[in-house]
Amino acid sequence: MDKAIYDIRLARLDETERLQTFIDEHWRRNHIFVKSKTLLDWQHLNNSADHYNFIVGIEITSGEIHGVLGFIPLSQFDASLPDESLCWMAIWKVCAAARGRKLGRHLMAYLTDCVKPGCISTVGATEMTLRMYADRGYQIGRMAQHFVLNPAIDKFSLINLNGMPRPTTAPKAVTPKKTLRRISENELHRSDVKLFDKQLAIPKKTPAYIINRYCRHPLYHYTIYHILQSGHVEGIIVTRTSEHRSVRAIRIVEFVGPDAAITGLGTEWLDLLVHENAEYIDFYSAGIPLEILNAAGFHHRQADSGIVVPNYFEPFSRQTVDIDYMISADVTQSFRIVKGDSDQDRPNRLPDDQR
Repeated sequence: MDKAIYDIRLARLDETERLQTFIDEHWRRNHIFVKSKTLLDWQHLNNSADHYNFIVGIEITSGEIHGVLGFIPLSQFDASLPDESLCWMAIWKVCAAARGRKLGRHLMAYLTDCVKPGCISTVGATEMTLRMYADRGYQIGRMAQHFVLNPAIDKFSLINLNGMPRPTTAPKAVTPKKTLRRISENELHRSDVKLFDKQLAIPKKTPAYIINRYCRHPLYHYTIYHILQSGHVEGIIVTRTSEHRSVRAIRIVEFVGPDAAITGLGTEWLDLLVHENAEYIDFYSAGIPLEILNAAGFHHRQADSGIVVPNYFEPFSRQTVDIDYMISADVTQSFRIVKGDSDQDRPNRLPDDQR
């Protein structure tokens, strides 16, 4: 393809409706970005407010959008972070009229060559794109899903254990007892910055990132916890509760701190489940050693176990969901991917009071 067929650039502010129309017609009908400009702007309106973080391929002859590539810089939720640090790819789609023209590759080339992030990542990669990423030398893999069941519930309606015995929690912790303490946005502001400064794995989050990404989400409500040991803050986790027919599940979507900070919390998870009257807690992650997650009190959902720990609640689907990822970081660089990264933990429908 002659790239001159297309004008490839960042989407302008006056192209909101055109962008929404393309998503509606070529990506998914009634997508949340079509229904909620508020959410679209929150996730993709650049901090400078002079463009959207969407690369568009405009066919020069017709003036029509033939392809889009959305991206979310780490700086979207903390303007003090450098734009080039890391960005997640989001919606990546070309329409049927662009087939055979390699427009999708040109959109990605614009991202790498013009936006120039130091690292790119995708959470929720497709089988087709995984092959392309591997050819580029990027790291690819599948996120692990771990879970803990509520010990006060005998019959589960969300999760399906496939006839297997109820999983047990992790062995008794050998370290001093750790606790979870719910904190406010103001308390997060005052969190020990050393916890954030000591991050080795990328992407490196900040208190402002956590606040803007989770505390100030326009539709979802998240809960922030300190992981405490002997009164000292060892880590931070962020959760969100999903619900189906009045049955609840707690989703861990963020974890900041050294890997070991999450160990020894088995009893705390059980107390949280009982207190919140939830059926289970689950945690999708990559980059955290499995032995650490086992020591944290989680059970690993093995691919061949037949166990189903639902991921989709909007609408609810009682099925296993495997989430594949890509990251362009060097193999020597440690990384951590969680469900709150990219746009995996994004609403699929508006709350009842906003419909």
